[in-house]
Amino acid sequence: MRITYKINRNSYNKIAKQWAEEEKKLNKLVIEFASKIKPYGKILDIGCGTGYPISKYLSDNGFFIIGIDISENMLQNANEKDIKNATFYLCDFFRHKPNETYDGIIAYDSLFHFPKEKQNKIYIKLSNWLNIGGYILFTHGKENNEINGKMFGETFYYSSLETREVHKLLMESGFEIILSIENYKEENIENDLIIIAKKIK
Repeated sequence: MRITYKINRNSYNKIAKQWAEEEKKLNKLVIEFASKIKPYGKILDIGCGTGYPISKYLSDNGFFIIGIDISENMLQNANEKDIKNATFYLCDFFRHKPNETYDGIIAYDSLFHFPKEKQNKIYIKLSNWLNIGGYILFTHGKENNEINGKMFGETFYYSSLETREVHKLLMESGFEIILSIENYKEENIENDLIIIAKKIK
């Protein structure tokens, strides 16, 4: 059965309290990504959730954060936290219309929730929203796939393209791939695919 993003929104709303209470570690590549962004740069956090740990880390390091997410309950939690220089919006990625371009964009564990038929439209949008010389970091699946999965007992929809197709779309959208790692592991962190890329044109 096809699960839509509305089901993802409802499921994230249901698990928001559990999500907020679970201790999450910061991926070392997020720190590497942040080191590449110019001081006081503006960063878009796609699927920001509760704002922890990523938006909080970026904020603490002097960046200005715009966070977008589809879950009202996740964002309520984010807005209740003391995350300075951060603004959070209830917004679907494909309806986001920024008033300015960004110096960095991060999408940690969010792009794989997007509809399969829209996966090939992601990277040109990211490119259009990013300044020349800006960086993106994102995690994703590594196979051409579309599945329903469970998290905290709730159902979520996931989709992805093959890694080589993602690479192709990135390069066509004006990016240089800085690193691309499949089956990334770090302590209690695992990602099928994690990529850092720079907008060069």
